[in-house]
Amino acid sequence: MNQVFKMAPFLLVLLSFFVTPAIAQDKTLRMPVISHPPSLGNPFMANGLPSALMWFALFDALVRTNDKGELEPALALSWEAVSSTRWRFKLRDGVLFSNGEVFDAHAAAAVLRWLVSEDGKSQLIASEVQGISSVAVVDRLTLDITTRAPDAILPKRLTAVLMVAPDSWSALGKDAFALTPSGTGPFRLSDWNKGGAAEVVAFKRSWRAPKIDRILFYQIPEETALIQALQSQQVDLTTTLSPDAASDLETMGFETLVTPTAQVLAFAFNMTGTKVEALRDVRVRTALNLAVDRAAISNIVLRGTQQPAGQPGTPLTFGYEPDLEAFSHDVSRAKRLLEDAGYPDGFKITAEAVVAGNADASLVYQLVQQGLRDIGVEMELRSIVYSDWIRKYTTGTFESDLFSLAWNSEPYYDVVRPMEYYSCAKPVPFFCHEALMPLLDETGITFDEEERRDRLQALSRAYREQAPAIFILEVSEIAVIADYVRNYRVRTRVPVYEELELER
Repeated sequence: MNQVFKMAPFLLVLLSFFVTPAIAQDKTLRMPVISHPPSLGNPFMANGLPSALMWFALFDALVRTNDKGELEPALALSWEAVSSTRWRFKLRDGVLFSNGEVFDAHAAAAVLRWLVSEDGKSQLIASEVQGISSVAVVDRLTLDITTRAPDAILPKRLTAVLMVAPDSWSALGKDAFALTPSGTGPFRLSDWNKGGAAEVVAFKRSWRAPKIDRILFYQIPEETALIQALQSQQVDLTTTLSPDAASDLETMGFETLVTPTAQVLAFAFNMTGTKVEALRDVRVRTALNLAVDRAAISNIVLRGTQQPAGQPGTPLTFGYEPDLEAFSHDVSRAKRLLEDAGYPDGFKITAEAVVAGNADASLVYQLVQQGLRDIGVEMELRSIVYSDWIRKYTTGTFESDLFSLAWNSEPYYDVVRPMEYYSCAKPVPFFCHEALMPLLDETGITFDEEERRDRLQALSRAYREQAPAIFILEVSEIAVIADYVRNYRVRTRVPVYEELELER
């Protein structure tokens, strides 16, 4: 058990000490998170949860996606391709950063130029904009972005790029800025340690000003402690409980909401780092997929809230192939494939996985482990914390043969995103199949939406055939919400904080 789990009882004590009846009556949302962002207020070193739960309260992107995965305006009101390599963005007027800086085309250009600079390339999010060749300010509220090659989805890529106050970023440097971040979101950071929580307070001059006064982000990675905190009204909602726990809380009067995502839970094959030659054979990788009983995991462990997976996308993802079924559970065929590949007695492998953040992840991974054992493949499963995982992923330094890695199409809900990092295009690739690259490149120059969808669906079939991962489940999240929380909805797996109201 890692260190962060050992801290859970202590954090619960802190909660009971600092949450008093007086505080319980104010407009404070108490939000549990698995961890605070490893890079604190630097939003360029990670993508998605758990960091986004806090960052989306502080920052905005030029473009965002709604709960259907469709693009909608954020700091940019509109955008158009004026040529095959140039996009024009019209920006929202009257927007301020929380430190008083003005957001305009000059500010947006400064952020993007830094990300594509030599210094910026060390940041994970820089990979989203590596195709940008130049950024030009047309006028105060108009921005032109030129790419080295045609990029049909540049606006989608920009949903991952959160805008920081550029003068503050430049003056402080990324590490000091991370301690005192400034964005255009509905809240601003007040304290990284307010009674054991990270505190953000309402930024009333934000273009999306909130209705509540502040949010306290408490680190509670352990489910039992989280359930107790909900029952005692020490936290107000969560999105990380298991179906069983959510069902029990529903009988106590809590509201539950199951929300599909654009992620596929998977184990990636570390093809550039593994010393197990068997994994280089597609027959072996297919066999490992056939060994997993996804239906049992879905129906028994997760009560049908997450569906079996067999391709890079989910139904919410642009490029999802609806006619492509999940891998069947076929032990006999899996054994035949291993025998044909020359491994009738199986072999041993290692896998690293992040368990914190998914209440049932440990059990799901154990059932994957059991399925592999049934065909003679022994998988040693090692639990690692997210901060270690992101470091190894960024630098390509996993020591294991497999590692947990979702096919994550968020935040722009396009299947090309995970396809690109499951490819030779990743700066430090772990899976590089050269034959897929021309097909992947073609999707970038295809501006017709239906033609591009067809190309991506063909790629989904090709990726499935190559089996670069053990596909497990299409991820859904279960939110559990106290009855006094009003107007709850999610956007890109994060509550829309500015719409929340509390009626305790």
